[in-house]
Amino acid sequence: MTSVRELSFQTLEAVLKDGAYSNLKMNEVLQEHPLSAADRGLYTALVYGTLKRKLTLDFYLKPFVKTKIKGWVRRLLWMSAYQFIYMDKIPTHAIINEAVNIAKKRGGKQTGNTVNAILRQLTTQPLRDIDAIKKKEERLSIRYSLPTWIVRHWLTHFGEATTEAIAAQMLLPAVQTVRVNRTKTTVDAAIQQLEQEGYLVTQDPDIAHCLVVEGQGVMQSKLFQQGMMSIQDKSSMFVAEMMDLQPGDHVLDCCSAPGGKACHMAEILSGDGNVLATDIHDHKIGLIQHNIDKLGLTGIQARQQDATTPFDGQFDRILVDAPCSGLGVLRHKPEIRYTMMPETVEQLVQIQLQILENVAQNLKNGGELIYSTCTIEQMENENVIYTFLKAHPEFEFSMIRDPRTGTDVKTLQLLPQDFDADGFFITKIRRKDQ
Repeated sequence: MTSVRELSFQTLEAVLKDGAYSNLKMNEVLQEHPLSAADRGLYTALVYGTLKRKLTLDFYLKPFVKTKIKGWVRRLLWMSAYQFIYMDKIPTHAIINEAVNIAKKRGGKQTGNTVNAILRQLTTQPLRDIDAIKKKEERLSIRYSLPTWIVRHWLTHFGEATTEAIAAQMLLPAVQTVRVNRTKTTVDAAIQQLEQEGYLVTQDPDIAHCLVVEGQGVMQSKLFQQGMMSIQDKSSMFVAEMMDLQPGDHVLDCCSAPGGKACHMAEILSGDGNVLATDIHDHKIGLIQHNIDKLGLTGIQARQQDATTPFDGQFDRILVDAPCSGLGVLRHKPEIRYTMMPETVEQLVQIQLQILENVAQNLKNGGELIYSTCTIEQMENENVIYTFLKAHPEFEFSMIRDPRTGTDVKTLQLLPQDFDADGFFITKIRRKDQ
């Protein structure tokens, strides 16, 4: 039987070497291997913790790695160092023994000896002092395991205190939140059933059908399996809430996969209206359809289409939840911090503008369009919408309510520390009546 640490290491290899998405790979592993609640917790902590702290772990390990080592050995050392530095309850001898066993199994006795020697030094000698790093950008990069270009962008836009608050929040475990499917059940009934299943449930103060659920993974819940709720971050739920959907609305969600926001909108309309959910990737349409079927929703269709190509018809509401750098969701997808590059952000900005230019033609007079992203990069957010509006005087801002202050704003940048949720950008524009 494969040990939890071996499963964790295999997952890290899949993410860091083969480019798998951490959240999808972890779900796949947890479905294939029936782990106990304690082992599931350890697995999740090891994978997410190692990914989130990679640069910091490498900094601590560097003095003890005196010869050239293979990439997989370095990744095994990161996972082992994470346990020693950040997980208090695991005995040091257990960390070393497990790492040596994995190393021997994969690389032979000599590799096992190398791993053993490095970890014995790491666990018995003082660790390097991050505070001794003189350059601010480099110091913050190592402390919060963020590439310097991200640190630089955030310092420029948010300042040092807010940058540190964002970075620190991104290292914390993500809160488990669900959206109650009110076409199938009530919020009160959902809370009661989850509590009967042993979960600790708190109703969100801002979104009544958003529940914070503590306990084992909520995918194990009967309520989830029966399609009575969906897993969704609170920040993401604000998007459909701010669409201001009305009975009979014809709605386009043009970058929909995996369909969470489209299904949320269909739940709000509850069959009185229509949602067209499209995505560029044909294989993802099946994922949207799976969610529609599981939730038992009506008035929603899934179809493959590139959002930069012309759509047929006119819509009362359009959602552009644009492809973006994803730097607001580092708690759920920590590997993004290492794979995203500044030049990719610049390319994404052009795609975001192309999508807006295209779908805006399909918005009725007086209709409203929400532009949202799961990033906190100003270039992809404020810059994109102001660039679009400058070129299109027939559009104007439609004010949205800032849930933090209760005031009306043109653009809303939610930071992860605001609601212990993802970083998200939301703005709404309206085609003027003509």
